[in-house]
Amino acid sequence: MIDYHKQAVLFKQLYVLKKLTDDWGDKNICHLHQPHFNMAFLPFFMAVGLSGKSSSAIAADLKVSRQATGKIMKELEQSGLIKAEKSTIDARANLLQLTEEGRKFYLQVAQQASLLSSKYEKLIGKKQLEMMTETMEKMIHFHEKLNQCHLLGGTCG
Repeated sequence: MIDYHKQAVLFKQLYVLKKLTDDWGDKNICHLHQPHFNMAFLPFFMAVGLSGKSSSAIAADLKVSRQATGKIMKELEQSGLIKAEKSTIDARANLLQLTEEGRKFYLQVAQQASLLSSKYEKLIGKKQLEMMTETMEKMIHFHEKLNQCHLLGGTCG
């Protein structure tokens, strides 16, 4: 017999963890360093990285549309955290780079993420944290494969 309550718990846990980490980010990252920064922008901002990246590459990495990525990147550009420069490799593409203010904020975010990771490690142990990360990666790859299969008209999984 299927325990539907147990099945629903996964979705609750993912939702609650996302909400609580966003709340943590608002308190420990956004309000301290960039009061008008939206936590929803954080994955996009961090994806630019210290070496820069194209908007298309970021969209692909985060599994969102190029239009949605472009909208968020425009907001990050208006906030002074990133700038767009013509790519030296592909004249049709823009390379997104962190501004000096963006680099400082990026390093602050990375430092806060490292502190949070250390707290997680103390809470559950290094081995379990590594296992959790690997498990999440496997789940992501599973869904990527499932999505590719559906796009090709199949039913996998």
